[in-house]
Amino acid sequence: MLILPKLHAYLTQLLSPGIHTALLLTPEGALVSFASDPCLVSPTAEGEATPTHPQSRSKDEIRIVAGLSAEVWAETRGGEAEAGMVESELGRILVLPIEEGANEDQDPLLLLALNASPDVDWDLLQVKAKKLANYLAPSVNKHRGQFATAASTTASTPSKARSNAASPNRPSR
Repeated sequence: MLILPKLHAYLTQLLSPGIHTALLLTPEGALVSFASDPCLVSPTAEGEATPTHPQSRSKDEIRIVAGLSAEVWAETRGGEAEAGMVESELGRILVLPIEEGANEDQDPLLLLALNASPDVDWDLLQVKAKKLANYLAPSVNKHRGQFATAASTTASTPSKARSNAASPNRPSR
């Protein structure tokens, strides 16, 4: 079973100097859980760091990293590399699928994304991400059938607003 507090604890274990954000998200970019280094220093208006006022990333910044991570995954999946990697103004972002046995016909249920400063080695990011992804994969894959059933039920059930609306071939009530 996937328990959110435990997922947060696992993501927190990935954080280290240089690796400041870890996210668990869907391939569509929906955020499941995240951990951010509370000692992340935000620059002042003059561009200087203020170590006396450490802050975590804002929820909006986390959502931006999640969206960018989903985009990186969409652009790089199916390629030779098993991870999507990009260097941006937010730092280095590495995205890995959480799955047992890569199946190119199916999207992974979840992605793991790490966001680090530009001086962190890509190999270190991959080693840390792969270790957690391999650990979580059996638990995530146990739920694949439940997620697939829920998704197909949701897709086949019309919304209440749509079902009550008048269509061109049906008289309004």
